[in-house]
Amino acid sequence: MLERLTRLVRAARPLPAAIVGLSLAAPLAAQLPPPEYDETLELIDLVEDGAALVSEQGLDAACAQFKEPGTRWFQDEIYLFVYDMEGRATCHPARPELEGQALRDLRDPHGKPIIQNFLRDLESGGESSWEHYLWPKPGSSTFRWKTSYVRRAVAPDATEYRVRSRLHEMEMARFFVVEQVNDAVELLEAHGEEAFYTLRDRSTGFRFYDAYVFVLDPSGIMLVNVGFPDLENTNVALMQDADGKLIGQAFLDVPLGEDAWIDYLWPKPGDEDPSQKSTYVRRIEVDGQEYIVAAGVYFR
Repeated sequence: MLERLTRLVRAARPLPAAIVGLSLAAPLAAQLPPPEYDETLELIDLVEDGAALVSEQGLDAACAQFKEPGTRWFQDEIYLFVYDMEGRATCHPARPELEGQALRDLRDPHGKPIIQNFLRDLESGGESSWEHYLWPKPGSSTFRWKTSYVRRAVAPDATEYRVRSRLHEMEMARFFVVEQVNDAVELLEAHGEEAFYTLRDRSTGFRFYDAYVFVLDPSGIMLVNVGFPDLENTNVALMQDADGKLIGQAFLDVPLGEDAWIDYLWPKPGDEDPSQKSTYVRRIEVDGQEYIVAAGVYFR
């Protein structure tokens, strides 16, 4: 993961030579909570079982089953995609004409490299990956949030594949924002304040759905706020929510090296009325500078 994040920070802004080669020993990332929604678990099961089928029977036999409408593999808008290591579609039940085409450079409207991201995650040693991006539903021109789960599979002939499926407008589970904060922490530990440029970049993974990363210093100055950029460079130590809860102080009260969940009322980006929100917060230290790093889930 850190290798991919380093690529992202370099793409967002050229780094000084002293920072480019920097490698810090980061503390263990906070453990991810389990998925809490049935649709998330069902998506994981579908992709995991599809990857197992490719590993057991090979691509051709598995793909033939993936293309059978009305089976668990292909129901309306839910189906499996398979890619090779170069990002070529090798099985596409809904659009077989795409098979053999190189899709590695596919990007969403913010420039997020959809295929490249999960290829990099798995190339760096991971077995699975999540990606959030904007894409229209079939037959629509309106871009909406989608979430893909991707799993590595090795066929009997030793060829590696990436098996993937996705859902539109998923419920935003807590483990997604924990992973979002962990990624931001890794980036800060490797690059310090140079990471701020990447955290603000819409083509990276630090804003999706209504989830966004924000970073405070120990005095309460908002250093980065992807969802509400007008708050940057202001002191939010005395900030209250709609019920008068001192949420700014709650963020600052998280001890160094620890994490916490903080519940409060806050509007979604673009909204005026507050919604119930639960925010995951970690407090870290990088080269003597403390940061409070957070991202949250809104409840409908």
